[in-house]
Amino acid sequence: MNIGSSPSQTSSSFTGSIDITRTAFQMQQTLTGPDGEATRTLMVDAVEVNIQIDGEFAGRVLQDSMADKLNAAFAAAGMDTTVDSLQQSGTNFSPQATAQRIVDFSTSFFGSFQQNHADEAGQSQASDFAAMIKGAIEEGFASAQNILVGLGEIAPDIQAGIDETFELTMQGINSFVEQQSQQQGEAEDPTSIV
Repeated sequence: MNIGSSPSQTSSSFTGSIDITRTAFQMQQTLTGPDGEATRTLMVDAVEVNIQIDGEFAGRVLQDSMADKLNAAFAAAGMDTTVDSLQQSGTNFSPQATAQRIVDFSTSFFGSFQQNHADEAGQSQASDFAAMIKGAIEEGFASAQNILVGLGEIAPDIQAGIDETFELTMQGINSFVEQQSQQQGEAEDPTSIV
């Protein structure tokens, strides 16, 4: 019996199959007792079950299950987003692009931070701002990690992408602080040559 067949361009391929075989055979058994040896013939009835699932099919089932869980998580968070809409958006979700979006968004609040902390020195402002947004980003990554773990085991390549995104984000913030410190130094020393 075959299940889940799907047509391909050249022929039918099975995404999953179950083979059930019933076998009847005779088996002789020799028994030794106080009266001597006796041989008897037994009829044995065996059922063998083989299940095969195509790896691509299994991957699609897992992906569909993960998409359903993510869609439910989006809905529970009050977000009007689905996995399909994210995939169709054309947004680059590579670690580099994601880290850059996080850095750009978080550092865009530096002007407001400066206004609220006008009494601090420029380099101190940049350092304090970086510490604040790094803390928020670490919290956000930890929260996202907990959500993903709650959905199921995270594949090693996905975890590597998350780790790379986090590291690139922290590097981007460090670069921002260096750039701000450099600009502040130039503003304080108008004779410096760039």
